[in-house]
Amino acid sequence: MERPPGWIGVELRHFLALEAVAQEASFNRAAAKLGYTQSAISQQIAALERIVGQKLIERPTGAQPMRLTRAGEVLIEHAHAIGVRLASAQADLESLNAGELDPLRVGFPGRGLGALMPGIYRRLEHDRPDFTIRVLPAPDEDDLSTMLRQGDADLVFVERPLPDEDVEQVTLLEDDYVLVVGRGTAELAASPTLNELASMPLIAFKARKTCQLTEYFHAHNLEPSWAIGSDDIETIYAAVMLRLGWALLPRLATFSLGPDVEVVELSCGFPPRRLGIAWSSARGQSAFAKAFVSAAVAEAGQLLERRLAVAS
Repeated sequence: MERPPGWIGVELRHFLALEAVAQEASFNRAAAKLGYTQSAISQQIAALERIVGQKLIERPTGAQPMRLTRAGEVLIEHAHAIGVRLASAQADLESLNAGELDPLRVGFPGRGLGALMPGIYRRLEHDRPDFTIRVLPAPDEDDLSTMLRQGDADLVFVERPLPDEDVEQVTLLEDDYVLVVGRGTAELAASPTLNELASMPLIAFKARKTCQLTEYFHAHNLEPSWAIGSDDIETIYAAVMLRLGWALLPRLATFSLGPDVEVVELSCGFPPRRLGIAWSSARGQSAFAKAFVSAAVAEAGQLLERRLAVAS
């Protein structure tokens, strides 16, 4: 691939300086962030502008902050991608030095996703007996995005698509919500309405209390009566058994519950959680990561077929 002759002089420090100035809107603050002097930052930006032949930063007079020109905005996107790859390279080398590079690192929010894992392991064990996986718990969606950006995880499971341009993702399945009640609960023999659900003491995964389910109640001018929020399925199971409330759970999370509870189907329109796997678009996928994603897609497809067979 041919490059403009002058661009061969672009150095990483030029891009890092541009990104720091863009973030801090100040040469002084950018210099403090990178550990340089202000004059060094100014020289790096000036050198970068000479090399690319474009003005990259507007330098207003007075108290107004600096800002990027349109050319600077275009270039900063590439600078950001280079920074991501550099952080990934650093993380990979640190993992290699610690003897931890070979396992595939998978960010895992839990919340019933464990039902998918045995089938994925079985498929990988058959096709890739040399496969090693390290599961990294991360219940918060922001943590999952950070793990990908910083190169701390190769793949992450997500419950809704990540709003991140630096991430590629594939949907595995849509997981509908059901109500889990104590076995023999006579008053819940039929599917409750949304209004009835809102008046009940409800239990849910902690993240769902303030997210998808609550949003749906609010969209119908209802305020749910949350009793317990926990990301531990055993805590939820025990709370339902003790009649402390009824659990609104995605169906996948009910596969590991014991015999003292039962599932009530719902017809009140809760949007399903959309399970998927995401990875950094800058880093791409290793052969192991591609094998894991393929196994997860196949397992999710088989799980969906079994569910449809039971429903029919």
